[in-house]
This record gives sequence, structure tokens and C-alpha cells, in this order.
Amino acid sequence: MAYVQAYSLLINGMNESGHILVAEEDPTDAYFFQRAFRRAGLPVTLHFVRDGQEVIDYLQGEGQFADRAAHPLPQLVLLDLKMPRLDGFEVLEWVRQQPGFNGLQVVIFSSSGEPRDINRAYGLGANWYLVKPHSMEELNTLVGRFKKFWLEGASDRGRKAA
Repeated sequence: MAYVQAYSLLINGMNESGHILVAEEDPTDAYFFQRAFRRAGLPVTLHFVRDGQEVIDYLQGEGQFADRAAHPLPQLVLLDLKMPRLDGFEVLEWVRQQPGFNGLQVVIFSSSGEPRDINRAYGLGANWYLVKPHSMEELNTLVGRFKKFWLEGASDRGRKAA
């Protein structure tokens, strides 16, 4: 089953100090997101980029992301759909066309709860789709669910959370 495989890949890479690449253009949202992850006690380092082109540059290790000690390959990408330069759909499509990133987990983290966007994201190969919450309390709850899903193997493995 795909979820069991995805869980195993993530667990093996995130036991102690995993890396998550977060595509978030809003610095305030990035701050609150980082705070929620810290409060949840997830054993990961978050790396932030501001747009879709930076996601690709980071994954390819190009430009400012060439130093893999400072910018290691992530086990998971949290990808917003609405980003400058390249949107999340374009990035997701690019990632799924790269043979070297077959096992890379991509979670869409978007303000859109539109079924059209959710279906398109899954059709392009997203592993999970999360709708951005509207409050810090909801974000903390969502990150807690994220922790249970990815790191603790909870049985609540819905395809849409929020």
C-alpha cells in the first residue's frame, strides 16, 4: 500500500534529524508554521523557500542552494499551490518527472479547499493535501495530526485533512 511505503520512507529519513522543505512566500505564515512544528516536538529541521522556482533550485542544489551541508535534500516537501514564478502544480509536476525524486514525499499545504485543486494535486502525484487553517490553534492541531500521520503511524490516514 502506498501510504505504508510513504510512511516507511519518511520514518527512515526522519528518525532523529530529518529535513522538510517548506515553500511559503509569506514570512508571517512561515514564522507561525515553524513555531507550530517546534511546539509539536517534531525531530525535523525546516528549510524555507519563497517560490516555486526556489523549490526546484533547492532540490537541484543550484545557486544559493548548492551547499548540501547547509541545504540538504529533504525527505518531504510542503508545497503551497499559490506561489510566485512557478505555482505548486508546476513544481509538483516537475518533481514527479524527475527520476531521482521518486521517493520524495510532497504534501500540498494550501489555502484552497476546492475539490478541483485537491483532485488535480493528487492526480499530479501529491502524497497528502492539507488545507491551511485560519488560526494558530488550528495550525497547532493540524501539525499535531501531521506528526501522528507521518511519525507515529496513526490509523487516521485521510487523503484530506483540515
